[in-house]
Amino acid sequence: MKEKKPPLAERICRALDVLPESVAHTPLIELHGRSLLKITDGGKILLYTNEKITVAIARSESRITVTGSALSCSYYNLGAIGIEGCIDTVSFEEDTQK
Repeated sequence: MKEKKPPLAERICRALDVLPESVAHTPLIELHGRSLLKITDGGKILLYTNEKITVAIARSESRITVTGSALSCSYYNLGAIGIEGCIDTVSFEEDTQK
């Protein structure tokens, strides 16, 4: 299977030693300990339970799944999402269905 290359904007930023997150419309994901995950420029929430929250990444076919216990969405505003609780895993997935 052919390996998928990162988007052109991300490759240019890496070549110029600039953080890709500084370019508009590139998601930024921050993990603060095991209790807070911040997503900037995210998409819609696809799944929301106390043990699992899945968020689509805007303008891509990717999504982020957070698993743990007592999870909650602390804020959701203009593509910025905060997830609080006891975070066990964070996984990145590609949507292979078309």
